[in-house]
Amino acid sequence: MLNHYVDHKYLPGRRAAALALTAMETVTAYPKVADLTLTNQRTVWAHMRDTAGLTAKSIATYMIAVRAAVNFAAWPQIVRIDGREREVRLLTEAVPILCHEAKIAEHCGIAVSGGRRYLPTHEQIAAWLDAIEHEADFRYALIALNTWARNSAIFDLRVDRQVDFDNGLVDLNPPGRRQTKKRRPVIRLTANLRGWLLHWRTNRPIKQYQDTVEKRLNAIGPTIGQPDFVCYTLRHFMATQCRRTSVAVSREQRSRWLGHTVTEGSRTTDWYEQFDPDYLESVAQATDEIIAAIGTHTRHRRLIAPTVHPQTGLAVVAGGKKDE
Repeated sequence: MLNHYVDHKYLPGRRAAALALTAMETVTAYPKVADLTLTNQRTVWAHMRDTAGLTAKSIATYMIAVRAAVNFAAWPQIVRIDGREREVRLLTEAVPILCHEAKIAEHCGIAVSGGRRYLPTHEQIAAWLDAIEHEADFRYALIALNTWARNSAIFDLRVDRQVDFDNGLVDLNPPGRRQTKKRRPVIRLTANLRGWLLHWRTNRPIKQYQDTVEKRLNAIGPTIGQPDFVCYTLRHFMATQCRRTSVAVSREQRSRWLGHTVTEGSRTTDWYEQFDPDYLESVAQATDEIIAAIGTHTRHRRLIAPTVHPQTGLAVVAGGKKDE
C-alpha cells in the first residue's frame, strides 16, 4: 500500500513510508494494513521518536503521509503498469490514522511545537548560503528566497508550465493539481529569479529528490553554529524581513504571496488581478531588495545570476543584448 502511494502519487512520501514500515515490522514480521490499529500506531510514534529523534510535529507530518497513502489505496486509481493504464483499488475502505500532534506528544512524552522564534540575520543567511556545496541545494535556496514557497512547491516547479515570462508571473500550483489547505498562489516573478531561470536554461531547476536536498541543507545549520536553521527558515525570514525594507508592503499582499486566505474579493477578481502590472509588485521589489542585501555579506556565493547586469538588473542574453 505504501509503495503504491509513493510510486503513483507522491514520491517524496517514501521516507514516511520507510519509517512507518520499519516501525510496524517491530510489531509483526509481515505487517498488513489491518495491523494499523491505534495501539500499533502508537508504537510507530514511539519508534520514530526513538530511532529518528523526530519531534511531535514531524511525527504528525509523517503520519499524515501514511493517512494519505491509506486514502489513496481506498479509492480507484488509474495507474500505468507495464506501459498500460489500469484501474487499481487496493483497499475496500480506509482505516483511521491518527495524526493529531497533541495526542502524539502526550503519548510520547515530548513537547508540542511552538511558534517559530528563530530569525537569522542577513549575515547568518549569507553564512548558510556560503556553506552550501551542491548545485541543487543552492538552486533550492535561491527559489525559496525568491518565492517564499513551501518545500514541495519548490521541488514541483516546472518552468514551461508555471512561469509566465511575458506577464511576469509564477504559478506555484502546477496545472492539474488540486489546491489544498496549504494553498499555492500565483506570485510576481522577481527580477532575481527571472535572471536565474534564464541562466539555468532548464525546465526543471531541481532534479534531485526532495528529501536528499532537505537532509543536506538541514545539516548545514549545526555545522555553522545555527542549529535551528532549517529549510523552512527561509520562508519565515523573507516574510518577516519584507516588512523591514524600503518598499511599503501591505499585510494583504504578504498574505497573498504566502498563499494565505484573503477574504476580500472573489476568485474571478483574483484571476484578473494577476495580470495587473501592479499585482504583488511591491512584494517582488521587497524580495529583490532583501536578496541584494544578503548578497553583500556572502563570500563565496553570488546571488545575482551571472547573465544579469549588476547595475541594470536586466538579463543579458546571447549576443550581449538585454532582455527588457
